[in-house]
Amino acid sequence: MHPPRRPHKPWLNLRCNTPSIRPFLHLSKVKEEQRQKEINSRVFQPEIAKTQEQHPSQSRQPTVPLLSKGVEDLYLLLAVAPPRRSPFSSAILAKTLPAGVKVSNLPKYDGTGDPQEHLDKFYAKIDWYDLSDAAYCKVFRTTLSKRALAWFNQLPIRTISSLEQLTQYFLHHFFMNKRVPRTAPFLFTIHQKENDPLRDYMQRFVEVVHEVPHVNHELLASIIQQNLSPGRFNESIAGKPPSIMEDLLMRSQKYIRIEEWNASNSSLSGKRKGQEEEKESKKKEERKHLPPTGFAYYTPLNASREEILVLAEQQGLISQWPTKMKYNPKRLKSNKYCRFHRDRGHMTKECHHLKNEIKKLI
Repeated sequence: MHPPRRPHKPWLNLRCNTPSIRPFLHLSKVKEEQRQKEINSRVFQPEIAKTQEQHPSQSRQPTVPLLSKGVEDLYLLLAVAPPRRSPFSSAILAKTLPAGVKVSNLPKYDGTGDPQEHLDKFYAKIDWYDLSDAAYCKVFRTTLSKRALAWFNQLPIRTISSLEQLTQYFLHHFFMNKRVPRTAPFLFTIHQKENDPLRDYMQRFVEVVHEVPHVNHELLASIIQQNLSPGRFNESIAGKPPSIMEDLLMRSQKYIRIEEWNASNSSLSGKRKGQEEEKESKKKEERKHLPPTGFAYYTPLNASREEILVLAEQQGLISQWPTKMKYNPKRLKSNKYCRFHRDRGHMTKECHHLKNEIKKLI
């Protein structure tokens, strides 16, 4: 009697006809073990050698640690640096500068100045090169330093995908550093100080005017007239107010030249006056050391020297009149007059030459 036949199982034929995957699984496992050994020998060999030097009695067979499943541990085991972290998108990072293009002399921003001013300077430099927005983004990063660079590096990864987005983030973060423009009322505080030259005041005033947007030129004339010290330039503005700023500056140049010319002459006059006073002081000092001139004793008179001079002149007793005194510009302004010398500078009663002449007549 024959045994019962087993039911037909079609998957058995499939199993028999399909090549076995066990050899491939075994091969994959072998490759994985070889790769693990290679990693361990590359990463841990220096540490093993150091341990064997310190403990030669221990076995030279290293203990293979298990590979961590974490990505950071895998990079550590492979001794390979993780990919660079960047706020730029992959599309921006993939772009490169055209061959032969070298961007230099770009403005720098450390996070303390006006961000809009830095952007304007950056565009003024980079627009010459006609680059793509992605290149603009990568070049803009090179202009950042210190606080600004620290801000850029802490941006979330892959969050910047366009130049517009980058500039918006930049302006928004550093908006507190943005310079606030001056207003027209601030111009009323720019006064000309005492002894402040007109040139210095006009330069200071014009610098502030450039910081005031859309200022009325007719208003500038009234502001300057109010802030100027009394003088010819102020009177000129009051007589004919300038209609534009250029007219105001041109007219100020005339009075600046006049003021500086007068100051130069005053300086020269003061220098000459100082030299003359120094010269006169030296002469007085020299006279102190000269031997006394004239007589040691003078007879008391019963009349004044002026009266005696008149009588002596009428009677022809004076044989020789004194020589003319040396020129001295101070004497021209003196109210003192000597009839004996017939010149200004001292009184007749104070004249030493007349005193000696009268002594001779006696």
